[in-house]
Amino acid sequence: MIWIVFVIYALLSVAGLLLIKVGTGDTGLVLQDGLFNLQTSPKFVIGLIIYICSFILSIYVIKNMKLSLFYPMATGTILLLTCILSVYFLKESIGSMQIIGIILILCGIVFINIKPA
Repeated sequence: MIWIVFVIYALLSVAGLLLIKVGTGDTGLVLQDGLFNLQTSPKFVIGLIIYICSFILSIYVIKNMKLSLFYPMATGTILLLTCILSVYFLKESIGSMQIIGIILILCGIVFINIKPA
């Protein structure tokens, strides 16, 4: 059960980040009538809500998983998914060094999950 929640947490986190990134194109801080006005887009707001939901799920996962396992797994998984989905959805490019880094992250995730004998 905890691994299902972990996967949902990671997917929501990445989805939130991608929507925040897309939504920041229409977001700005404007000085209007002597006051600062934050202009946001619906994508930005939805991304923020999704990201907050992922944070709430992370609290549940942290409570039920060893932190020494959760944090590296979460960081690696979210970084990996963010890179892959940024290339696909945001048309960002990654170089050979980034690909090598992604492979090393995958290796790290595998090693972290190996249980000692």
